[in-house]
Amino acid sequence: MLRRIISAHPAGLMLLAMDAAGIVLAFNAGHWLHLRRFAGVPNEIIFVVVPLTLFIMYVGGVYRSDIETWGLRLVIRTALTVALAGMVVAALTYVTKAAELNILFWRGTLMPAYLIFMIWAVAWRIYISAKTQENSRKLRWLVIGGGERAAYLANDFGSTGIHGELEFFDYDEIRNGDKLDDRFEDLERHIRKSISGVVLAGDTDIPEWMLTRFMKLRLEGCRIFDLTDFYENYLYRIPVLHIKDGWLAFAHGFDLLHAHGQLKVKSVLDTVSAVVLLIILAPLLLIVALLIVIDSRGSPIYSQTRTGRHGKEFELKKFRTMVKDAEKTGAKWAERDDPRVTRVGRTLRLTRLDELPQLWNVLAGQMSFVGPRPERPEFNDILEKEIPYYYLRHLIKPGITGWAQVMYPYGASVDDARKKLQFDLFYIKNYSLVLDLVIAVKTVRVMLTGRGT
Repeated sequence: MLRRIISAHPAGLMLLAMDAAGIVLAFNAGHWLHLRRFAGVPNEIIFVVVPLTLFIMYVGGVYRSDIETWGLRLVIRTALTVALAGMVVAALTYVTKAAELNILFWRGTLMPAYLIFMIWAVAWRIYISAKTQENSRKLRWLVIGGGERAAYLANDFGSTGIHGELEFFDYDEIRNGDKLDDRFEDLERHIRKSISGVVLAGDTDIPEWMLTRFMKLRLEGCRIFDLTDFYENYLYRIPVLHIKDGWLAFAHGFDLLHAHGQLKVKSVLDTVSAVVLLIILAPLLLIVALLIVIDSRGSPIYSQTRTGRHGKEFELKKFRTMVKDAEKTGAKWAERDDPRVTRVGRTLRLTRLDELPQLWNVLAGQMSFVGPRPERPEFNDILEKEIPYYYLRHLIKPGITGWAQVMYPYGASVDDARKKLQFDLFYIKNYSLVLDLVIAVKTVRVMLTGRGT
């Protein structure tokens, strides 16, 4: 998983590394301007200022790799997030009186350091933005196939905002004609000259002679993917409509289903984290409960039956975000602008604070911090009939947050459930503590900004 993140987001990761180095260099420059000597690489900067600044910048969205975020908007956002980070560090310096113990936090060092770092960060983004836009015009994928599978790929690829473009070659249209071999020779020359990789996405089996020639292209260095591998490596999901039992039987991964040691480690981390967070967040929980009671009639916390691991039902705890008796006529999909949601409830949903009482479900062993979101039994019956392999998400404990929650916007329909299942299967197949950490960081960003992905 970590390898995929590095290979898929080289620009963002390069900026992250340059920013970390830039903070150290900027504080040395600020220290020299103030006292005419360099500070070196002090622990206070490495273990406090660097991670805090980088986290604030990440929340501000300055490491996203989709092309729409590059350009002037990214420059402005970078300057604002660096300024915010400087103010946060200054405020912490004042509260902790760190300046009394370390001259690195004196105003004469701190302010020039963040100004220099702002120039550094903006300059690197201008440079990498230009390079990324130039390279994105060169990244082209040839999709072999023109049926339903190729159409789904075109739709999903277009919705991701990732760099590059797709070209299509539908061999089904001419496979029975005499011109296919001549067309393929032209296609091979085009692949060698202009194509970054090939995706095999036909609705029918590719002829053996064509596979042999694709193998030759791969041995020459061309990247060749089948549809499922392309989805997994570049779109971070598994295309559930286009996988078969044979793929599930032999695909690598899915270690979480049989690695009992990993399950125990995950369970211990869940329990310890839940206890710590309940203690730390106790005042916030009380404030939220009070605001709910003031805003509308009814209990601040409600229970709802959900489906857990292996289909076992449990009572999920949440802060109430809807009016009392919102489902007196029966279970109903929640809508994007649901009129049943209260004023406080809208804020709680946007920031995900309504999920905090589920820490009790984690302590009870019914849920994990990270995993597929538990669905209601009434909807599960519908979804398992409509969506292939939907039952696979019940093989592990459901989570308070998950890969689908941070990668896909809010939705409440069968089609949304299918798309979210693609991300859930990616998580189950590629589980690691690193992936859990990535999801946790993204979740914090969603809570602070209201935006996923």
